[in-house]
Amino acid sequence: MSFNLDSLFIEWRRIVPTGIPNPKNAYHLTLLKEICLSKGISTEVVDSVMLVLEAEEKPLDDKEKEKADKMGLKWKGKGYGKESEKGISHKNVDGKLVAVGDDEEKEEPDTSKLSGDDFKVGGKDGYLSKGGDDKDDIESKEEKPKGTSTKSFQPGTVKKNLEYVDKANEIAEKQENPDIKKAMGVLNDNWKKFVNAKTEEEKIEAVESMVDYGLIERNQFSKKTAGKIYISSNAAGIPYKHFMGVSGTGNAVTEDMNRIIRENGLEVNMRNNSADRALADLSGKHNEAGVVALLDPSEENQKQYEELRKKYQELGNDDSEAHEQNKKAVELIKKSLPEGSKITESIQVGGIGGSKLMDLYGIDEKVDPTDMLVVYEDKDGNKKTMKISAKIYSNPNDITMKNSGTKTAGKTYLGDEIGSPIDAKLQEMRDRNNYQEDGISDLEQKDRKRAFREEYIKGFGAGMKKLAETDEGQKQLVQMWKDVHGCGHDVHTLIVNKKTGESQIKPPEHYCDPKPPFDIKYEGGKVVINLETQTDEYVQVDCKTEMNSSPKLLFKHKVKRK
Repeated sequence: MSFNLDSLFIEWRRIVPTGIPNPKNAYHLTLLKEICLSKGISTEVVDSVMLVLEAEEKPLDDKEKEKADKMGLKWKGKGYGKESEKGISHKNVDGKLVAVGDDEEKEEPDTSKLSGDDFKVGGKDGYLSKGGDDKDDIESKEEKPKGTSTKSFQPGTVKKNLEYVDKANEIAEKQENPDIKKAMGVLNDNWKKFVNAKTEEEKIEAVESMVDYGLIERNQFSKKTAGKIYISSNAAGIPYKHFMGVSGTGNAVTEDMNRIIRENGLEVNMRNNSADRALADLSGKHNEAGVVALLDPSEENQKQYEELRKKYQELGNDDSEAHEQNKKAVELIKKSLPEGSKITESIQVGGIGGSKLMDLYGIDEKVDPTDMLVVYEDKDGNKKTMKISAKIYSNPNDITMKNSGTKTAGKTYLGDEIGSPIDAKLQEMRDRNNYQEDGISDLEQKDRKRAFREEYIKGFGAGMKKLAETDEGQKQLVQMWKDVHGCGHDVHTLIVNKKTGESQIKPPEHYCDPKPPFDIKYEGGKVVINLETQTDEYVQVDCKTEMNSSPKLLFKHKVKRK
């Protein structure tokens, strides 16, 4: 036989969402067809295989058949299309006629000797196997990439996006402005890297590079705009819809980029839409104010929450889903209180800040991450207070624990001997990479921001590595870990997953028992405090630069993907 069946089956298994091909699933069959055609297997052979696998597929109902007839559509093995046109325009999905998206591969190469007899349906739930399929044996033959495996795109999708890159490179070659030409090169290289990525890490690196150079923008995430990524004016000359397919509505690639952005907390510019920016800012405030008002429906709390809900709705969004998430979080908090407790007051303190927060509640915002207070009486009538740090994310395994100014971060987190020299060099680094200088281009501004972040984090990482060399230094890193997580201040962490609505509440010491030694890694613009030998948890340190404020360190608590 001229084709490696193991390779074909592994490829199919790798790209289906569940990881287990199911011949009764129309989408899984679509993926298999595209793989076969992309490998040069003839249309006749592919159709033969599909007839075997689709034996129990749900046929079009009478209404859909009539619709197909009126549109002049005929069955063409892979789907429905007009006889006078090449390729297909519609597919049968669970008995319904569904239009093919921009990602469909319409070229049908005609080589190979693969036969439908080489496949059989069997095993649990009718899933596909190949020649008896010793799954473990097949997996042992597959060379796995280093890193976290990721879902690959359909061959047709990859081909189309590489065509987009080729066209964009042609546009870039004609550019005379060196800044714009460079920006286009960064965009094209990283778009290509993204669509060919075999690991999550490769995808993240590609998106981070495009974000760092301000090359992509997006709308506020919603189910209706989940797939939209726009090319910014920094790559002037490439139409903003160029990488979004013919319709400009987004596709599998841009949707996956949005997933990477949301799950990794990347800060991407909104597309010239102040309403989008305002809505993004309101998300966390809505959560905090809502939980406080539902715990303690005082007049002041209700007023603040209603004002936020009104703003949320004025921006064109239905806040009912967010409100339901807040209600679930409230129930979780109530259950976590001692049995027989009665809530008497709830206060939102996250936005107070500074000396006022210390004067009113004795909270030092530099080391204490409290966002809300829940005052209650226990069953014996004793008055107590529960402190809560509120986190709302799409990915609860990637949480920003602390935002800290860089001015004295070296001394604060690394100690006087190693950290103070880093603080002393801070202004020199900022002067050398002055991204606030008037008259520089947007791209030059992005370049300088990136240069500053990398230089600062490299120095900060070098300090952490030096600490890791000694027992005393390891103790300093343990203290840094605890300061980042607010340990020792009796603060619970409330985590709301805004994608699923699920809530978790972590006890005060949940993050606070790391066991040295730490492994410190500098990874080009970020530093990782790694506990990989003991657990799947780590802290990633990033530097954030803004035009109108001092640079900040972001400390993110992460859990490695399984």
